[in-house]
Amino acid sequence: MSEHVLELIEAVSHEPRWLVGHHAEVLAAVLSCDRDGSRGNGTRLASAVWPAAGQVRDPRWWQELAEAGEALAIADRDPAALVDLLHGCAMTFAAHGDRLRAEERWVRALAVARRDGLTDRAQAVLSALGALYRGWGRLSKALDAYLGLVDLRQAAGDPAGTADALVEVGATMHAAGRPRSAEEYFDRADDLLAGGDAPATHARVLVWCGRTRWEQGQHGAARRRWSRALAMLVDVDEEAANRVRELLATESPVFRYWANTSSSPSGGVG
Repeated sequence: MSEHVLELIEAVSHEPRWLVGHHAEVLAAVLSCDRDGSRGNGTRLASAVWPAAGQVRDPRWWQELAEAGEALAIADRDPAALVDLLHGCAMTFAAHGDRLRAEERWVRALAVARRDGLTDRAQAVLSALGALYRGWGRLSKALDAYLGLVDLRQAAGDPAGTADALVEVGATMHAAGRPRSAEEYFDRADDLLAGGDAPATHARVLVWCGRTRWEQGQHGAARRRWSRALAMLVDVDEEAANRVRELLATESPVFRYWANTSSSPSGGVG
């Protein structure tokens, strides 16, 4: 890797705000790598820049960076780099509300990842697409993405990851007003997590299992799931345990602490 490219990568990695005053230099450096033997330097630089690209509030510059980096990856016949660049670009556009451009990049990334057997990258893209579509209200598309994620994680022999994907399917079904279908996916996640070593994650799933039953009038069954969740959380996460106690203590449970996805904003159960 050239010394100049390495210096740019180190600078943006050390201080993302550095990019604000140097984004033109960075783009010029990426473009200058369009020759045999240097393209890998350009794709590595572009990949390093994408996590900080939102510091530069200029969508036209994002587009130019995307086109430059992706052209290098295509010319270098490097599908892994291409997927990473498309993913990084999509993350930036999505974070700033441009869902259409984010979708276009992620759909391309998924096609490349599937074509070239890049399973880990395909999983990351499907997860991101599911979140994009669910936040967009395109729940059928979100379900397609999350069900595809379930399939990949099952094929990879990853029970914990499969459970997480099943919860995303269940949460999307719930958002679509289909609690009975959601219940089936949460129950599958519950089964996969049985006997595992992630009590907080399992408890979150059980809260969902109970919630979908409560909303269908199965109050006794709901409370049994919440009691199981509480048993898992005692001595593990007292704050989350107290929230489950609140569910058990009232005749009209309020789920204001429980996120509508498998992950809560704080990273915990509540």
